[in-house]
Amino acid sequence: MRILGISRGLIYSPNLVGNDAAIFTAVVDELRALGHEVKTIREEKMTEVDYDQFDRVVTMARNGEMMRRLGENETEKFVNSLNGGLICQSKAMLALEMERLGIPQPRFQCGHGNDVYYESEPGMALMPVWLKNSDETAVTSDDILFCKTEKEYEKAMLKYRRWGVDTWLLQEHQTGDLVKFYGVEGTDFFHWQYASSGHSKFGLEKINGTPKGYSFDVKLMKAYANQLAKSLDTPIYGGDVVIGKNGEMWFIDFNDFPSFSSCREQAAKAIAKRVAGNS
Repeated sequence: MRILGISRGLIYSPNLVGNDAAIFTAVVDELRALGHEVKTIREEKMTEVDYDQFDRVVTMARNGEMMRRLGENETEKFVNSLNGGLICQSKAMLALEMERLGIPQPRFQCGHGNDVYYESEPGMALMPVWLKNSDETAVTSDDILFCKTEKEYEKAMLKYRRWGVDTWLLQEHQTGDLVKFYGVEGTDFFHWQYASSGHSKFGLEKINGTPKGYSFDVKLMKAYANQLAKSLDTPIYGGDVVIGKNGEMWFIDFNDFPSFSSCREQAAKAIAKRVAGNS
């Protein structure tokens, strides 16, 4: 089988360049070990390729403009799908999809400019909150802002206006144990860990504090994550969920093709089998 691998651009790997490169290399090595022919390119070159010559395309791309251009003619050979990756980047669209699927998450608002166009609970009071840039994938810590008070929220929104951010998600903060999860839908692979025990992209995990060790249903977490992955056609995924003291779950993020830094070897094997279609 001829497989094309598209690596992630450096700008889309804030504080994770080495980890993103490592999982990409590990997956390519596994695919070659399985006997497949693999060509690799940087995502900057992804619009210059003849995709007809490949049987599968495994992509870590995050360049929204290029993904939209290619997504118009996307085929089933892409793992993950470009359109699913774009939804993962737009946190407002992601929240709406999770609500449609019935996946538990904090209360939220979606907005354009100064206007709210959707509320999960009309008229709800939201403080403290997370304000998230939903125009593109997060590349700086200011793309995700924690606001304890109305005044902090107003300052954050003013900052977004100055930057020209158009679409945003306002998400209610939930207290509890912050857990990171990683999976490959269609395989048995699923890994979770407390966010405080791994590498931090922006250092925001500290807001939830030291985990208390609340018990929760890992199988249910995996089921929710796989449900979303299947809906978005992004089988290679990771995300974040807050666990409450009674085992409640609030999914607060979901990403296509994370770095899998804490479980790279097992993840690479599962990803290679999923890409090759023989999982």
